[in-house]
Amino acid sequence: MARREACRICGGRQLSRFLDLGFSPLANRFLREDQLDEAEPRFRLDVFMCTDCSLVQLLEVVDPEILFRDYIYVSGTSETMRAHFAAFAESVATRFAFRQNELVLEVASNDGTFLSTFEGRGLRLLGVEPAVNIAEIARRRGIDTVNEFFGARLGHRVRQEYGAAACVLATNVFAHVDDLDGFVRGVHGVLGPEGIFIFENSYVRDMLDRLEFDSVYHEHLSYFSVTALSALFERHGMEIFDVEHQSVHGGSLRVFVKRRGAGHPVTQAPARFRDEERRSGLREVATYEAFAARVHDLRTRLLTLLKRLRREGKRVVAYGSSAKGNTLLNFMGIGPDLVTYLVDKSPLKQGTFSPGMHLPVLPVEHLMEDRPDYALVLAWNFIDEIVRQQHRYVEGGGHFIVPIPTPRIVPA
Repeated sequence: MARREACRICGGRQLSRFLDLGFSPLANRFLREDQLDEAEPRFRLDVFMCTDCSLVQLLEVVDPEILFRDYIYVSGTSETMRAHFAAFAESVATRFAFRQNELVLEVASNDGTFLSTFEGRGLRLLGVEPAVNIAEIARRRGIDTVNEFFGARLGHRVRQEYGAAACVLATNVFAHVDDLDGFVRGVHGVLGPEGIFIFENSYVRDMLDRLEFDSVYHEHLSYFSVTALSALFERHGMEIFDVEHQSVHGGSLRVFVKRRGAGHPVTQAPARFRDEERRSGLREVATYEAFAARVHDLRTRLLTLLKRLRREGKRVVAYGSSAKGNTLLNFMGIGPDLVTYLVDKSPLKQGTFSPGMHLPVLPVEHLMEDRPDYALVLAWNFIDEIVRQQHRYVEGGGHFIVPIPTPRIVPA
């Protein structure tokens, strides 16, 4: 574990801590049964805001070799994400009209779900994925994948071996990077003169507005605004030329970046986002302190609900062993006394135990076999998909508890 002393975008040292989530286990470090008696590593989970450039960030940095070399999250398990990626690819391919045989590179390409949506368009596709097990899944589905971490050196090597990229893609990975300068140098180095970098990540304004504190875990080192991102890319001779807001993952930014001077026209969106961020208080520490107070109030309200249901003799389980769910469980102390087990669709998680709280993870089918009264939805960002898939559970009298932004029961 290393600790930063300066902002990872601007280097400033005016860093204000506003949220303390205590000592937390690694959110994707699920345990085998024979590991339950071992000492489980926990690390501080504090969130800071840089008062110079407004970047929201963690200062405690866990070695990425520990976090990502053997990974348990695969993007292809969610039908919501598969549909999102297909629409994303269609939008990008239509808007930018890549020429035949141009290179599209995805950083942190996971199991190849997103890249596979570009197949059949006459493009060369290349993934970069550091997790050994996940990279192998992508290769088995026919996606050429480099099993390494991306940075300045790899960007240069990819350009030498594959040629310049017309497009570099990154979804929900930019926030995982401690060395943002090295990452951007890698992107700059691999892009052709008119190449574009398009990435998606959760949006700090949505995190604040919707009380999405559970998006905080050790993999997520940065929580971006357009204001902070603009400063980063400007320093590297690049500029944001468009921004779109996406509903996925509780609210995300899709950011379009080019080399400064490249031909893509700059839309009004980047300036509009920066102005809205200024007016909504994203540069003020008080905004984040108010958010933290609401987080603690949410903990009180959700625990009160779960304890009441337990007193009434209701059986409660949890749905979706997501990383964000493990932040919520550990911060609120929700363990086997309140929630009996977890169900999840991923075969990689089934048969394991959740980090910290040690809840057993069972297949989703167990929900219908057992028919508990309530299921606490930890993957609440997929609530519509979950309710649709589990309509028989609901029709049989089951209820879902959606914890964020305020606890509610579905159906009411």
